Amino acid sequence: MFNNPLVKKYFQQKNLPQDIGLTFEDVVIIDQYSKIASRKDINNIQARIAEGIVLSAPFVSANMDTITESQMAIALARLGGMGVIHQFLPISRRVAEVKKVKRADNFIISHPLTITEDKTLKHAKALMEQYQVYGLLVTRKEKLVGILSHRDYYLETDDHKKVKELMTSKNLVTAPHTISFAKAKQIFNRTKKEKLPLVDSHGQLKGLICAKDVLKRSQYPDAFRDQYGRLGVAAAVGIGKEMIKEIGELLQVEVDGIVIDTARGNCQRLENKIKEARKKYGKKLVLMAGNIDTPEACERLIKAGANCVKVGIGGGAACKTRVGTGVGIPQITAVAACTAVAKKYNVGVIADSGVKSGADFCKALAAGANAVMSGSLCAGTKETPGEIFYEDGREWKLFRGSASLEFQVSRVDRQNPEENVRTPEGVTKRIPYKGSITTVVKELMGYLRSSMSYVGVTNLDEFHQQAVFMRQTIAGLNEGKPHDTN
Repeated sequence: MFNNPLVKKYFQQKNLPQDIGLTFEDVVIIDQYSKIASRKDINNIQARIAEGIVLSAPFVSANMDTITESQMAIALARLGGMGVIHQFLPISRRVAEVKKVKRADNFIISHPLTITEDKTLKHAKALMEQYQVYGLLVTRKEKLVGILSHRDYYLETDDHKKVKELMTSKNLVTAPHTISFAKAKQIFNRTKKEKLPLVDSHGQLKGLICAKDVLKRSQYPDAFRDQYGRLGVAAAVGIGKEMIKEIGELLQVEVDGIVIDTARGNCQRLENKIKEARKKYGKKLVLMAGNIDTPEACERLIKAGANCVKVGIGGGAACKTRVGTGVGIPQITAVAACTAVAKKYNVGVIADSGVKSGADFCKALAAGANAVMSGSLCAGTKETPGEIFYEDGREWKLFRGSASLEFQVSRVDRQNPEENVRTPEGVTKRIPYKGSITTVVKELMGYLRSSMSYVGVTNLDEFHQQAVFMRQTIAGLNEGKPHDTN
């Protein structure tokens, strides 16, 4: 792979050897002259992953069943990162998870939940429970005629009453569907209402703004949002026969990106699937594909139509691909080699493997990655799927690789009884409960700002250009850890 002149030049720029595979512990970022007084002066750590996906915090949660569903995706998007809904849910559930993220924060909800006035309170409650909301707009032939909120029915004992009997229909406060954020904020301040329906000149319902969403835009100024002000989210699909259909269903609910989830991305099957998806959905599809670890594979996927590549084979905390198969290039070398090619095409790189600490996170970005994907750093947080359990005197959550024996058995038992259990390439383990993902992400971004200040740069583009590595010995690695503390 090192016959590629782009790779040779890039490795020279990064001061990396071309005859050995290096991972995070093998290198350090070299300190450079800096005019930056404090890491607090670094305000821009923004990263462009692909067209329409720009993250204020270059961190992505792994598409694993014990890591990312809507709760994780919502929390990360608010922090400026991105969650990828895992593929091991039925497509109807993945669609529902994307919808939850899109409804969590908005400016204008273009398709608000509605109910007709002839429906029962029981029907209305079921709809609100399904979408975790506390009010519905009431329409008649698409015209707004009322609002049913919690205060309209919380003392009502008869669930068979019609919505028409309970809704608020007089003195409704509405606004034009072309309203600005500033004007909407003024109306909420003046009226103290919780919801502001948007209508056209004929009274037709065109959207909705909620007071809580106006507040959240102030609370989360760095959030990853789409063009309509909703939180951004990606979702994963498998490489099977339903892939094209599943992509279509996810695009219908306006998912921001699709990740084709396969451990072996350097293959003709994935190449053909990317071409098929690109032909079917055109430029509106933002496609992230992998996993790969060579520049040849990177170029192949980009030419097939990938907007972003995922780099990393066998380095994950719950992965034992390298132990079992002997395959997988160490991550610093893999990320740098793939970045050298991806830069030529202006395509993003996500480093997806082996990040265990703030240092690893910074080194992956210094090697050229636009963002880092991790499962282990997210594992054990409040936002991951699964319950907290108590054992050995402390709280834990489960974390398992998607190729682990336990995960495969669960799929055979519950979802795909026709599948065979193959030789496992992942493990299951318990992780100490960490609290909120917010703490994890803020700590990582703090480390990144510090690392950038040592290099003397103020944004990620400069970090990519200026950061240079030096190899280190095991003794050098140990020297950099806290020692002699006793």
